[in-house]
Order: sequence, then C-alpha cells, then structure tokens
Amino acid sequence: MLQLRRALELLEQDLQRLTSTLVALAEKHRATPMVAHTWMQQALPTTFGFVVAGWLDAILRHRGRLAEIRPRVFTLQFGGAVATLAALGSSGPAVAKALALDLKLNLPPAPWHAHRDRIAEVATTLGLCMGTLGKIARDISLHTQTEVRELFEPAGEGRGGSSTMPHKRNPVTCAVVLAAAQRVPGLVSTLLGAMVQEEERGLGGWQAEWETLPELVCLVGGALHHLAEMLPGLEVDPDRMRENLEITRGLIFAEAVSMALGDRMDKMAAHMLVEAGCKKALAEKRHLKDVLLQEPGWHGHLTPADLESLFAVRNYLGSAEEFTTRVLSEAANFAARR
Repeated sequence: MLQLRRALELLEQDLQRLTSTLVALAEKHRATPMVAHTWMQQALPTTFGFVVAGWLDAILRHRGRLAEIRPRVFTLQFGGAVATLAALGSSGPAVAKALALDLKLNLPPAPWHAHRDRIAEVATTLGLCMGTLGKIARDISLHTQTEVRELFEPAGEGRGGSSTMPHKRNPVTCAVVLAAAQRVPGLVSTLLGAMVQEEERGLGGWQAEWETLPELVCLVGGALHHLAEMLPGLEVDPDRMRENLEITRGLIFAEAVSMALGDRMDKMAAHMLVEAGCKKALAEKRHLKDVLLQEPGWHGHLTPADLESLFAVRNYLGSAEEFTTRVLSEAANFAARR
C-alpha cells in the first residue's frame, strides 16, 4: 500500500502534466479543420481541437477514477496469521488503529488479506488508463504516416531515426506507449485471476501479484511519462490538414449534400442521387461538386449557391467547437476541485 500510494502520486503528477498539455492543444486548435476517419478511411471534417478534446475528456475520467479509489485502496492490511490478530489478545484492534495512523492508511472494518479486490481495482483502473494512452499514441502515429503527415513527434539528435534509412522520422514515443498497451491487459487479467484465493491465505494467487503488480505500475507509469514528455513538443501542420481535406475531391461532403437534399425531397432519392454522383466523380476523377452541378436531379431543391456552401468545411463541422469548449470547461472545473 505504501509503495502503491507513492506510485500513484507520481502517476498523478504526469497525468496533470498531460492534462495541461492537452488543454493547451485543444484551445489552440479548437478551430483547426482536419479530416476525421472511420474504418481507417476519410469520413467527414472535424477539428484537431475536438480530437484532442476527446483524449482530454478520457484522461479527466481516469484522473477521477484514480482519486475515487484512493480511500478504498490505501487501506491497512494487518491481521496476523488468519486475520483475527489473536496473538495480540484484546489489544489487536487498538494496535491496528495505531499502525494505520502511523502509516497514514485508512483502517478497514476487518483485515482483508484473502480478499484482493483492492489490488484488482488498482490494476483495472490502471488498465483503463493505459488503454487511453494507447489510443492517443495510435491516433498520433497514424497521422505521422508519410501519406498523411499532419502530426510529428518532436525531432532531436538521435531521436526517431532509422539505422539504414536516413529520411525516416519514426514516432518512437508512440512505439513505447503502444508496446506497453499490448502488455498491460494480460497483467490486469493475471491480477483479476489472482482474486480467487483459498480460505484465509491463498496459495499461488497472492504470490502471483508480487511481480505482476510492479510490472503493471511500471509499464503504465513509464508510458504515461514518455507521452507527457513528448506531447508538449508535438508538431502540428494545419496546412497539411487543409490539404488532406481536399484529396477526395469533395467526397467527404457527400453526406452534407445528401442531408440537405433530403430535407427538400425524398430522402432515399436524395441519397441515391448523391451516391451516383460519388461513383461518377471517382470514375472520372472529378470533383464531386462539379459532377453534381451537371446533374439535373437537385435543380428546384437547391440553388448553385446552396451547393457551393455545402462544400465549405466551416459549414459542416457540426458542434465540434462547442463540444471542445465543454471539455475545456470540465478540465477547468476539475482543476478547481483539486
């Protein structure tokens, strides 16, 4: 418990640093348009600020979970051979109370040596946090790909290079975080399995915690520390984000056109009209707007000016900026409560 308490204090320090960095990124890029992806393909426009706000929102939840479990987890375990403190006679409860005060641990109603839910709760909470750290690293690494080139880990002497390819700039921090994210679920599973303890002192399950829990804490703490160190230097290329919004030649606005038409004509007919336009634009390598301008099906429902506005990024960001503002407000409230 004493080691865990110190470990979680260090984790909280890095979570605070990570939170501050994500707040700054979300604020700076709340209106920076970029492409959102679904199923690894371009989908619709969004903003980089909103993407970062999603990361931030999850990190705030993990910080809340870690704060919530502290009273349950940092609890004295002192019970003697079979949790009765029989060797201390009638002084057992008084000694336990004094020990808890001395160690600044909570005093439980009863010893809990054979009930490992406190350990498992730490493990599962850290496992959830690791999942989000891996999600952030996965997103960043996808956007560092040569064909995308919207984000870059900070450059430095001996950092991210290849042993044989001088042009490479590898996302090395993302690699560290993702490697940890692959290993952590198995460790969490081990600690959950170790909860099944025999009677008053387990055989094997308790001992399985001894190496597993430190490894889990070190992996999550290390991944978090690397990410918190890297993110302040993350390089963002808004110009490239704008360029990537155009590479489908307007296809990412197909939903916008279909929805607008669907408000003025039969929805299925509107969908089929735009879908046919998309197929033609792809086949002829033309911009979807130019293809649709030559299609008579939308005439009488939209004006050319209406169609033009539907292909403006700013007009199809939905509530991205409002949601970003909400998350930033939640982050400010969270900081005020600390």
